[in-house]
Amino acid sequence: MKASDEKDLMGLKASWRWWLGPALLTLVLALVLQDPFAGDWDALDYTVLAIKGQPSSMILGRMLFIFTNHFLWRMAHALFGVQPEHAYLLFKYAVILQSPLATLAWWTLARELTNSVRAATVAALLLALSPFYIIYSGQAMTEIPSLMLLAVALVLHLRGLRSRRTVMVLLGAALLGLGVNVREGVALFAPWLVFAPFVCGWKSGRREAMIILSACVIFLVFAFGPFVLWWWLDIDHYRKAWHGWVEFTRIESANHPVTLSNMWPLLHFFFIAAPLALIAFPVAAFQEWKRRGFSALLLLALIGFFANLSLIVHYSVVLNGRYLLTGAPAMMPLVADYFLRVETARWKSARRAFLFVLACVFVTATSFFFYSWPVGIEYIRQRTLAKDYRTQLALVPTDAVMISGTQTVAVTYWRGLGAGRWDTIGSGVAWPGDQLQQVIEKYLSEGRRVFLDTNPRWWAMNDWQLSERRMLIDIEPRFRFRRISDTLYEIRPPDDTTANDQPNLTERLEKRW
Repeated sequence: MKASDEKDLMGLKASWRWWLGPALLTLVLALVLQDPFAGDWDALDYTVLAIKGQPSSMILGRMLFIFTNHFLWRMAHALFGVQPEHAYLLFKYAVILQSPLATLAWWTLARELTNSVRAATVAALLLALSPFYIIYSGQAMTEIPSLMLLAVALVLHLRGLRSRRTVMVLLGAALLGLGVNVREGVALFAPWLVFAPFVCGWKSGRREAMIILSACVIFLVFAFGPFVLWWWLDIDHYRKAWHGWVEFTRIESANHPVTLSNMWPLLHFFFIAAPLALIAFPVAAFQEWKRRGFSALLLLALIGFFANLSLIVHYSVVLNGRYLLTGAPAMMPLVADYFLRVETARWKSARRAFLFVLACVFVTATSFFFYSWPVGIEYIRQRTLAKDYRTQLALVPTDAVMISGTQTVAVTYWRGLGAGRWDTIGSGVAWPGDQLQQVIEKYLSEGRRVFLDTNPRWWAMNDWQLSERRMLIDIEPRFRFRRISDTLYEIRPPDDTTANDQPNLTERLEKRW
């Protein structure tokens, strides 16, 4: 280990009183507020894919995340006999353990950029207390692992630039590329590789240009290489699955067109993710420009800000605010440094300014917690019901065809774990639309048994499921039904005189739960 490395390590040890608080707070919040099940719907797909050892069909496959979890699963299954239905716990707690490390990584990056343990601590707390950061610290999702790898990559690259150590520069670029294989949003930080050398004092020489070019090439190889390799080998018919995802995305984009009206949900989620950072960013950026010009601190904040703004071109941000964790952490060191400088000038004391800023951070975080929690907890409760949906599936044959609304994901989850071979007439993109009756008739003609779950919880009162509810109501007179449970009905052909139950779909599906 070189002397500079020892100095950096000792610096981290010596400053433990500053970073330990945010890290422990992150861990406690993640444990206390962890998701009762795996997490968002995507977490169920990740769990199944990790057990099977197959990349996701989404974008570039999330391969590093999925195959790391696959390795954990194989080890836990071999050593401790962990069963597939409990694998989600392994993946979720792996993220929980990474959450304080991610906070520590961002604390380290903030200290490198601001040269202040106080500013680094405020920045780490702004991140640790972000509602989306808290929520996804307790889920088997990609947000926290990607943020951890992103911060580590930026720290290594920045230290390499400042010390003129080519190996560290290239290693940082490689880790940044690997981060894309955890979550593709990390690719939005690629401009750092091009501009950071110059804000760190590099000249426009031939050697410098070669190092920057090499870093960019390494980034591209590590970011896109795994996907290209898997695509080229076409393992498990990956190309077909990926083209299916592309088609689904095209349909979803048509259903949720990108317009200027999307700017409001974007700003709304941006505000929830980092209220103080968003409000203070314009002034903080201007003051940093006046004070130090185009610094590394300002560059990172600008990249984070524009990374989040670029999400307006994707329909998903209208539906889920977690995407705003992509760039918000990069803005927090700049804002934290600005707050402390302003308050130090006002209080004439760095200690008093630090305590005042901490108080503001905690008050803001508490207010937003009580604002967002009622909505978030209901969403979590509904999603968590997927864990218990296996009891509903136990009432039908293992090769049944299920029409389960939003619980379609639960059917595919339990099928992926090997509990059954159910097919689905899916909700959302997979919904057959005007062909619903023909699809049901086709299954029945093949001797398949089709079941409809009429629980109103699975047929949300929103625009995209409105047409689905109406189509189900319209087909009721065209089939016969046999009641299986309070909400579960088997759909039978119109000539089956033994099926005489009335599901009353108008009353069931249109009522609010």
